[in-house]
Amino acid sequence: MKTAGQILKEKREERALELGQVAQETKIRKEFLKAIEKNDYSSLPSVITSKGFIRNYAQFLGLDPERLVAVFKRDFRQDKEPKPFFPLKKDLSKEFKWNPKKTLILVVVLFVFGLFVYLGFQYRNLVGRPDLRIDSPSDNQTVTKEQILLSGRTDPDNAVSVNGDLTQLSPQGEFSYRLRLNEGENKIVIEATNRSGKKTRLTRTVFYSTVQEHPETSGMN
Repeated sequence: MKTAGQILKEKREERALELGQVAQETKIRKEFLKAIEKNDYSSLPSVITSKGFIRNYAQFLGLDPERLVAVFKRDFRQDKEPKPFFPLKKDLSKEFKWNPKKTLILVVVLFVFGLFVYLGFQYRNLVGRPDLRIDSPSDNQTVTKEQILLSGRTDPDNAVSVNGDLTQLSPQGEFSYRLRLNEGENKIVIEATNRSGKKTRLTRTVFYSTVQEHPETSGMN
């Protein structure tokens, strides 16, 4: 099938017309006429302008303008259309596609991130002082019972002692220790030691009194 440019060129040559003559009569620049005959639509200003040039060129040569425009539409390739001065934004959603390679990269990134978090946690435990929390008793508490239950929590890897005696930890790092008190003031020293030998020491003062206060009675005879 002949292209619109071939049809126009053959008709022009049949009428023995030079491009310069056609350009002068149609007011279409000579280089544009050359581009049309060579089907070089990328050298034309735009698709709409190309249709107008072909319509005027065909009409000048005595051809059916609409038929030539239809042939042009059939042959025109979108990738030969001149690019706009401002490039269109790319549709990133169409460009981004998930694949096994991206999955592998994501897994590696998450693994490295998790490794750094773990190493950072271990480093903090080694160089920092261990966490230690005492839930009971409160400091400067007064009790009337000879024994109290001391409880608290720390990291499960630490060692905890109460007044120098080691106590057992649960898998969650919780501990409890039953302590016999002396009458009066009792100083309790709780110490947590981590693997690197760093220590955290807390003290509690508990007052043990065997005298229980009773409300005063009134109306005594």
